[in-house]
Amino acid sequence: MAKKSITSKNKSNQQQLDTDTIQKKLAWYESFFNNASDALFIIQPETWNVLDANESAATLLNMNSEELIGSTIPQFRRIFKLLEKTTSPKILSELSLITPEGKELMVEVSAKFVKLDGDTLIQAIARNVSEQHAMTDESVQASKLVLLGQLTAGISHDIRNPLAAVNLNLQMLQRNISADSPNYNYIENALLGVERIHRIVEVSLDFAKQAVMEFEQININSLVPTILELAGISIKKKNIHIKLELNENVKDIKADAKQLYQVFINLITNAADAIKESGTITIKTFNEKSNKKDERGLVVVAVQDSGCGINEDDLSKIFNPFFTRKPDGTGLGLPISKRIIHQHGGIIDVESKFGLGTTFYVKLPMVSE
Repeated sequence: MAKKSITSKNKSNQQQLDTDTIQKKLAWYESFFNNASDALFIIQPETWNVLDANESAATLLNMNSEELIGSTIPQFRRIFKLLEKTTSPKILSELSLITPEGKELMVEVSAKFVKLDGDTLIQAIARNVSEQHAMTDESVQASKLVLLGQLTAGISHDIRNPLAAVNLNLQMLQRNISADSPNYNYIENALLGVERIHRIVEVSLDFAKQAVMEFEQININSLVPTILELAGISIKKKNIHIKLELNENVKDIKADAKQLYQVFINLITNAADAIKESGTITIKTFNEKSNKKDERGLVVVAVQDSGCGINEDDLSKIFNPFFTRKPDGTGLGLPISKRIIHQHGGIIDVESKFGLGTTFYVKLPMVSE
């Protein structure tokens, strides 16, 4: 009888220790969650209720935690749709959130599905990027591009002019040499090197200067043939199949065609670079309806590749100036593209799975009917 009593007491003590350990771990996790510097949300799909959120999330929306938890944020519907369509474990996108005072916040959201007790929930990390959107080109130059701005005049005079002379002389030599000559290939390689230097200089100057936009009403499908022609050099270097899925009913947009050419040529070139030897680049266009009656819908251009994909750790950095994994990259193509799309009132979403490919979604406001 005494042994049973001791055994029961030991079991009770062990259970109490297990309970204390669990409670301690829960307190740790709760502390980590609440004290995270980024805003964290747990969202229930379909109802779009906030099941849980940390202090940073409440501060972001200028709400009390008690008010935020249990409230509804229907803007997460778009994040849910993106996660549903992709095979990537995580997506990076932007959302416009409204505070109780009616203030609009632009937030960058990294989100993924999580399973809990058989339910599928959305775990989202949000960062306020409103100031970045509101920055003028002058403030960007002042805060981030001071050094580049100081160098542009020197680059323009000291590199572009001599480079043009080198290019001209190489072309004249090439015309006077037979294509069968071994020297012909040397000149061809030199011309490719000149083209690469010219591209780097032009990209640096484009990023530093303030672009003057010339908007006109256009149909995005009409730009695709020229885009493919201009991006042909990158595509023809490899065995790449171009697949077009253009919606003939896609709506018109107000845009600067020259600026959009720059965006899509950059995206297609990146897609080609991501493909090792052979693969497919798919270009789709379609309309995306707005969830709100008073908002215009979006015209979407998706550029999808079957390449190497983007490492999950790099996904949040790809729009940072000068960030690149390419040996010959400038790290300016995507930041320039994002700035151009923002100037058009649009956004860029990206989804990627390492080893399987990447899709960029360029979303532009359609013209009101």
